[in-house]
Amino acid sequence: MKKIVSFLSIIILIILTYIVSYKITLKDNYHNFLNILTYKYNKNKDYKIDFISLYIKNLKNKKHFLNETIPVTNLVYQENIKEPTIYIYSTHTNEEYNYQKNDLYNIMPTVKTASYILEDELKRLGLYSLVEKENTIDILNNRGLEYSSSYKISRELLEKRQEENPSLKLFFDIHRDSVKRSITTVSINNISYAKIMFLLGLENPNYLENKKEIEILNNYLNTNYPGLSRGIYEKKGVGVNGVYNQDYSKHVFLIEVGGVDNTIEEVRNSIKILAETIYNYYQQIDKKE
Repeated sequence: MKKIVSFLSIIILIILTYIVSYKITLKDNYHNFLNILTYKYNKNKDYKIDFISLYIKNLKNKKHFLNETIPVTNLVYQENIKEPTIYIYSTHTNEEYNYQKNDLYNIMPTVKTASYILEDELKRLGLYSLVEKENTIDILNNRGLEYSSSYKISRELLEKRQEENPSLKLFFDIHRDSVKRSITTVSINNISYAKIMFLLGLENPNYLENKKEIEILNNYLNTNYPGLSRGIYEKKGVGVNGVYNQDYSKHVFLIEVGGVDNTIEEVRNSIKILAETIYNYYQQIDKKE
């Protein structure tokens, strides 16, 4: 009787999962999905989770939610208790990476995913950061603004977070490029990485100060991980923003991590190194200020 009840429960769970849960979205963090109840759900569409594949894969591994006990201590998401010194955001929140349905949880990875990976990697190094949870594109749509106003919205959010968190010192705007894979990918010691590129707005009147700071990060990559950086791309003129909020502070960095064809694993490999680079940079400026 117990086996029949268990079997029927599994069938019902699969049906309910398909009908109700297939397009449930997840916002707040990039972590091990087995602690699913630690997350907060909303309609932001930052992540799309395929519960069916997740369930089947866990079933094959003889792990399924019916008799898998998740410790109570893991059911509460702990926010950073220390004051954040780094703000991570994405002006173009919905930029996506290559989607491969081949892991434990199937998600459509975006630059927001990359932001949360960076938050985790920085935390491992002892640096606490704040990831922007609002979606700039949603705000644009709600206000009836054009895509070209994206930096205006991210500037509002940046200033708001700074006011709320005076401890913030560094500001990283995470993007991904749209060029082909051969340009955005490199293999170092048989590990595939998404290349990193720094963007500098030349229409910022103080751009030389920003450039000096960007060069510190870029030089660290070139010295320690040759080939990973695509260098510093300077932009100005008609049809581009030209400032990218870098007039707000010399510590505002716009970083392109890989491109549209890179996988989230390649991005993660690169972000580990980017976190190390930021840590090294932070130690330098922390001594000066």
